[in-house]
Amino acid sequence: MAADPVELDKQQTSDITPGLSSKHDRRLLRRIDYYLMPLLCITYGLQYSDKTSLSSGVVFGLRADTHLVGQQYAMLSTLFYLGYLLAELPMSFALQRFPLGRFLSLTCVAWGTLVMCLGACTDFTQLAAIRFLLGVCESAVTPGFLMISACWYKRSEMTSRTLAWMAMNTVFSSFFGLVIYALAKRARDSDGLAAWRVINLFLGACTVVDGLVLSVFLGTPNEVWWLSADQKQAVRDRIASNGNGDGAQREWKWDQVKECFKDPQIWLFFSFNIIATIPSGSLATFGPLVYVSFGFTNLETILYALPNSAVALAWLLFVTLAIKKVPAARFPLMVFSVLPPFIGLLSIGLLSTSTDKWLKWGLYTMTATFTVPTFLAWTLIPLNLAGRTKKTVISASTFISYCAGQIIGTQVFRDDDAPRYVKGLTIISGIFGVQIIITIAWKLYYYFENARRDRAQVAAGISDQQNEALNEEAGATDKTDLENRSFRYIWTEATSTARAWPA
Repeated sequence: MAADPVELDKQQTSDITPGLSSKHDRRLLRRIDYYLMPLLCITYGLQYSDKTSLSSGVVFGLRADTHLVGQQYAMLSTLFYLGYLLAELPMSFALQRFPLGRFLSLTCVAWGTLVMCLGACTDFTQLAAIRFLLGVCESAVTPGFLMISACWYKRSEMTSRTLAWMAMNTVFSSFFGLVIYALAKRARDSDGLAAWRVINLFLGACTVVDGLVLSVFLGTPNEVWWLSADQKQAVRDRIASNGNGDGAQREWKWDQVKECFKDPQIWLFFSFNIIATIPSGSLATFGPLVYVSFGFTNLETILYALPNSAVALAWLLFVTLAIKKVPAARFPLMVFSVLPPFIGLLSIGLLSTSTDKWLKWGLYTMTATFTVPTFLAWTLIPLNLAGRTKKTVISASTFISYCAGQIIGTQVFRDDDAPRYVKGLTIISGIFGVQIIITIAWKLYYYFENARRDRAQVAAGISDQQNEALNEEAGATDKTDLENRSFRYIWTEATSTARAWPA
């Protein structure tokens, strides 16, 4: 039987939210950040560098050394995302059933080992097998890290932390871009092991070491050793107001699985991700070759791609700060972020072959902002989904669509369209328009659903404080966001479920 709202209101301070002073709460949050954020940031940056090592290697002789022909290079990226796609549901199930920190550390060591093996491949068959297995291992990373974030941070803290470790894609692109340049130049000058093999051996070794570190420090509040029993309880209490659980292992609930397919959110997450990641699959795979088509040398492509990463990082930091200052700006910024890539790619497709390479380089640098909407969409998973099984299923479907988009993207650039890739660049620019339409529809859904719940709350005579208490109780008992009518959908840094959607 549901608890009486008035009784919950009376007990809220003493029972549900134990008295942590602001000073002690800030101290606890600093401790969490100190241990957790470096682990998430470094690992996420490494997995991106490992994933894209193929595109770095292709400009340093990988194609010739492994005798790739036709679309075989594109197929290697396709196979990575095929492995990712097929493993997503089993991996998501495993993330719910096994200790989160230990499982993620094991997958990290496994994919690091596979990256090192990639450096020993001699033909397409070997490369294909390793790339497929690499996709299987890396499929646990982003959904696992979103779960970790959800069980440590309040909703008001989650977006900035999640975007921080997601930003490591661009940070590590810049840092490892310089490292890869130095390794490739040294390998070329010494006439020793091929540069692309050296790159994979180096990145793989770094990842294995990182996985071993994760096994010591990463986990949910119940799993880690670096908090006392009282601190662990304080962490659980401070995230109770999220109303969407604490990230602990729970039984699989088939009724929550059924609910997923009745919830419009699953279709919004799915359609947005499949559209938004088609450009990612194309540009991550063929970006270095596009630079070569402009007239740059193999080594120059590494250096002149660095400003693209710098712009992407600067834009992501700006977006993070803008959302904190103007919470309602999340969805408008998701729309605005795809406008420069749309203009840049369309312009490159229309330019003649004799156009100055630096003009093309400048237009291509405008694509730097296109990944930000995907990151912002992913942060909505821990923010706006409740119910452990439901979060698992929708997270899995989201990353299945992510893989599908990436797979499609790897086939947009065709070998017979080289070296200018006019058709591919034009197709990608058109896809951004579809992405804008889905983004607007997403925002409208949250607006009207929250407005409906607000009207129901007022009609029932439930105060905002009582609504908060009911929301906490529902989260503690693993209710979903559709079952919990006190839950409000947000994309802000709002601290209250009541009236969380900004007008």
